Amino acid sequence: MSGKRDLRDLTVAIAAASEGQLRRLVPVLDALPERGMANALLDGARPRLRHLRPARPMSVTRLLFLPLDALIIPPRDWKPGLGLLPRSALVPLARALAEIQPELVAHWQVRLDGAQMSQASLLREAGAALWPAAAALPRHPPPGWDEAGLPAHVFPEVIGLCTTLWRHGPALIRLRLTAADGPPESLARPIFRQIATEGTEVVELCLRALLHQAAKPARLVAIVAGLNAALAPAAERALDQYLEAAEPGLDVADLATTAAIAQRFAALLEDLDQSVTRDKPRRGQLLQALRRSAAESCAARLKTELPLRLMEPLEALMADPAPTDAAVGALEQAAVALRGLADSGRRLYAPLAAERLLEPCLGFLARQAALLPEEGPRFLRQDALRLVQILANPAEAARLG
Repeated sequence: MSGKRDLRDLTVAIAAASEGQLRRLVPVLDALPERGMANALLDGARPRLRHLRPARPMSVTRLLFLPLDALIIPPRDWKPGLGLLPRSALVPLARALAEIQPELVAHWQVRLDGAQMSQASLLREAGAALWPAAAALPRHPPPGWDEAGLPAHVFPEVIGLCTTLWRHGPALIRLRLTAADGPPESLARPIFRQIATEGTEVVELCLRALLHQAAKPARLVAIVAGLNAALAPAAERALDQYLEAAEPGLDVADLATTAAIAQRFAALLEDLDQSVTRDKPRRGQLLQALRRSAAESCAARLKTELPLRLMEPLEALMADPAPTDAAVGALEQAAVALRGLADSGRRLYAPLAAERLLEPCLGFLARQAALLPEEGPRFLRQDALRLVQILANPAEAARLG
């Protein structure tokens, strides 16, 4: 029992670790030869890792399940019929491929040694070799399947999910790598037209695997639904499932990262607004709740961070007889992140008026700008005006100047 308790306590500690701690810890866990322990320890931090996007080494197992990563969940949350993959199944399935295709797997283990998941050309090349091979795995449980903690009778469901996405892995990775562009209709349309030849269930599954990466998920769903009227219900179901699981992810510690996430989330919701119609009231309610929740998170973060990241350091710099350029630069970076949070809060839910939280700081800067020296080693008038420009706008800084 103490071992389980220690594992649970360590998992909780990792989930609460700072960004810097996580970035240092992830490579250590990635280097462990046994993935089971590493996966268990990282489970609580995975939502944050999706936003932090630390460098991850490319391995056969990680690349093998890349087409399914949006559907992978902790084993304790898995139930039959959900169309999801328990993380505990990854190791026995990867081992099964190594036993059936030892030369192929050995070749790619050598090729991928030292590579990173960010190496797109190598990722495509390796996936094109490994995913079709994995799609041909036998439909009966491999040796060691009991390590997954799942009964043998659920194996057909698990392998069916995997083989479908492995079969379409090379095409889906092309869409994933262009996800920041939508992905573009010129690429999505022919790929999903081909996927649609296998039926609506496969289309829905491929969309579910891809939507979490798409910068414009509603636009992608509209493209797929527009291919054929019969595809529309499946595409809409995929979008509804995506929305049910959507979350802002604004609980990271790094201020600049939080601001960037908030900006991406605001843009994402603007795309999703296009999917709301009179016959989709539930979707509209979900989006409105997401908007307000994310805006409230931005406002709460501003309230917390303004004194710590801006006002207190600002007062310290003004009292310093010779502040360094680095200290002034750090203050400006904090101001950029805080302004980004305020802007995102307004885009998300304007009635909350998150940007008003900046007004006391701007008033303070306006008063101090009239008192600060024009030149010398101290914090200068131009430094204060630069902060006003960041937190308000150039016109306000010019008015005070």
